[in-house]
Amino acid sequence: MESASQVTTIDRLVKVLDCFTQERPTWSLAELAAQLGLPKSTLHRFLVGLEAHGILRQDPTGKRWRLGYRLFTWGRLVEEDATLREIAKPVMRELMDASGETAILTVYQGGEVICIEKCETSHPVRLRMDVGSRRGAHAGASSKILMAYLPEEEIQAILEEKGLPQLCANTITDLDELKAELARIRKRGWADSLEETDPGAWGVATPIRDHRGQVTAAVGLAGPTMRHNKEKVRQYVTLCIQAADKISSLL
Repeated sequence: MESASQVTTIDRLVKVLDCFTQERPTWSLAELAAQLGLPKSTLHRFLVGLEAHGILRQDPTGKRWRLGYRLFTWGRLVEEDATLREIAKPVMRELMDASGETAILTVYQGGEVICIEKCETSHPVRLRMDVGSRRGAHAGASSKILMAYLPEEEIQAILEEKGLPQLCANTITDLDELKAELARIRKRGWADSLEETDPGAWGVATPIRDHRGQVTAAVGLAGPTMRHNKEKVRQYVTLCIQAADKISSLL
């Protein structure tokens, strides 16, 4: 639970950043303190902290503060996600129509996998996965496919920080088993799962690559086990591979 001081810090951060606009891209310490109604000494410590993280920067000559380059990096990530979703959405609709199951688009971020877009089937019985929801990287087809292509040091960091918690009946909780599964995914180029994250749910997923050939996202299908068998999995994998290749070429 957030403390009052944490909330105050977040509020202050937003208020500081909101001061920087196209019309007013730079501020002196005195100007900013007067605008925010804060003591200069308190504000200066806060600005220096933001500078250390690349969120703000100070001109070496005029000593005026302006936005830092980390915000540019964050903005590019948001832009790329928006572009990816825009490109992927019509392909995902085709995938959903061809399969009759829910199509999902996921990306890896900070040790977790995030659903950033979905096209939900009209079947009355279907897997529910909300846009913005986060899952562990070790469980589920759409998570494992992204984990499989991460650098080894990133995989190790996930294991150390998150561990391998049991989420459902078939969640992989053994390290050697997980490593073997990731190697198998890399070899065949797709991932599948059955009741690894939710009871009565299955999934298949394939990687989406950017212009450099790097895996940047995954597209997959998910549904209830009542519509799951080996023949359907093969069909779904083929459809997902075609969708991923189309999205990758459009990127």
